[in-house]
Amino acid sequence: MSNSLFTEETTYFVDAILPVPIPRLFSYRVPRDMAEQVTVGARIIVQFGKTRVVTAIIAKIHNTPPENYQAKYILELLDLEPVVTKDQLWLFAWIAEYYLCNIGEVMNVAVPAGLKVSSQSRMQLNPEFENFEDLHEDEKVLVDLLHSHVSLSYDEALKFIGEKTINRTVKNLIKNQVIFIYDEIKEKYKPKIVKKIRLKRVYEGSEEIFNLISQLDKNAKQQEVLLAYLNSIAINDLPIKNKAGIEKSIFRAGNTSDSSLKTLIDKGIFEEFEVIISRFDSLENFDAKAISLSPQQELASTQLMEQFAEKDVVLFHGITGSGKTEVYISIIQQLLDMGSQVLLLLPEIALTTQIVVRLKKVFGDKMGVYHSKFSDNERVEVWKGVLDGKFQFVVGVRSAIFLPFTNLGLIIVDEEHETSYKQFDPAPRYHARDVAIMMSVKQHSKVLLGSATPSLESYYQAKQGKYGLVELNQRYGDAQLPEIKLVNLKEERKNNHII
Repeated sequence: MSNSLFTEETTYFVDAILPVPIPRLFSYRVPRDMAEQVTVGARIIVQFGKTRVVTAIIAKIHNTPPENYQAKYILELLDLEPVVTKDQLWLFAWIAEYYLCNIGEVMNVAVPAGLKVSSQSRMQLNPEFENFEDLHEDEKVLVDLLHSHVSLSYDEALKFIGEKTINRTVKNLIKNQVIFIYDEIKEKYKPKIVKKIRLKRVYEGSEEIFNLISQLDKNAKQQEVLLAYLNSIAINDLPIKNKAGIEKSIFRAGNTSDSSLKTLIDKGIFEEFEVIISRFDSLENFDAKAISLSPQQELASTQLMEQFAEKDVVLFHGITGSGKTEVYISIIQQLLDMGSQVLLLLPEIALTTQIVVRLKKVFGDKMGVYHSKFSDNERVEVWKGVLDGKFQFVVGVRSAIFLPFTNLGLIIVDEEHETSYKQFDPAPRYHARDVAIMMSVKQHSKVLLGSATPSLESYYQAKQGKYGLVELNQRYGDAQLPEIKLVNLKEERKNNHII
């Protein structure tokens, strides 16, 4: 928020979305040291009830205190920039109203678990307690530990006190207000970190390298480690390649001595460092690959773009084997070239490694994948990648509709008739196809519904002219459709043709 909005006398409050099944927002007081930092869409840590601590999303900032209760203070501000956009907050509210659920239930499903926090109970001394001489011996041991450690977790205290007495000891100290229990808040998301090694910069010159090899001549194993490193990075480009280094795990795989490597690090010849890498590096090693369309596919692609000039939603009815995916790719590429973001939704059963690899070969590292089978950390990386603009194109299952797009140009719902787009349990019981259409209204984007067997509602809307309609009735490569023959099984059984 702008600094000019805040004065020393003003007290500010936030209305926050909590991940609880209660049909309302909750007001919390903003501490003065956070007043100029809070922003709509940022995560905060708040107390809910007497003991529960939860992650909430700021939906509104104002200076009106709640009427029916005294607002508690925000415990912690997790973000200086929004992780949930204003369009997403609007969508959360619309889903809650349309699907008859609570906005907290929508938030719980929409925001990946890795963006929420976990808490671990810790204990610390009550600074106002003074009668330590009256404590039991076991209690004094724990108090002495807290004097030197400031705070301890239950597991840490267990190492010193012993399992048999710790429960009684902690219980008595809490009862007598000698210690307090509080929750240490920790982010669940952890970036992927790899350890690397590289030569110290003083050894990057050719002369220095040869001198170093000579120095290690008396220690064959250390010399072997050095030569293995030089061989792995190409000595001709040493100053450039050495800066990036190589992964320690890969280097060890070459049967070099771990102890010799450690010795070289201790001597200051090598240095060890850590870097944060993407969890999707293994999928980013493909060179972009162009596709070629048949005349029928080219015509369908052109017709779709023409329909989008008049309609916000277009049904693409392409028979099985007609090559709808290639047409999707053509349309996606055109939107990306215009600077827009694109979301391709697939049913759970259709999002396989095969389709991901195929799309990666075309779009490379512009593309992110959002799948329920991915880990919390992987889903957070895609979420943040969309926010930061790293992923201009995302392919995912129904939950990908909640990603924080800011410049969405097109949503493609492939196999739009599939029932897996509907969430039946738990709430919100939303249909991703219908949410996509509402989301496109808010973001002024287009929706492409693709299917060989469209749903009745979509086909009806297309025939009535509310949706655009493009049909592709020829198989790719002039492949022939299977011959269909209707057989009266009742008559066949009578004639003993079927056993």
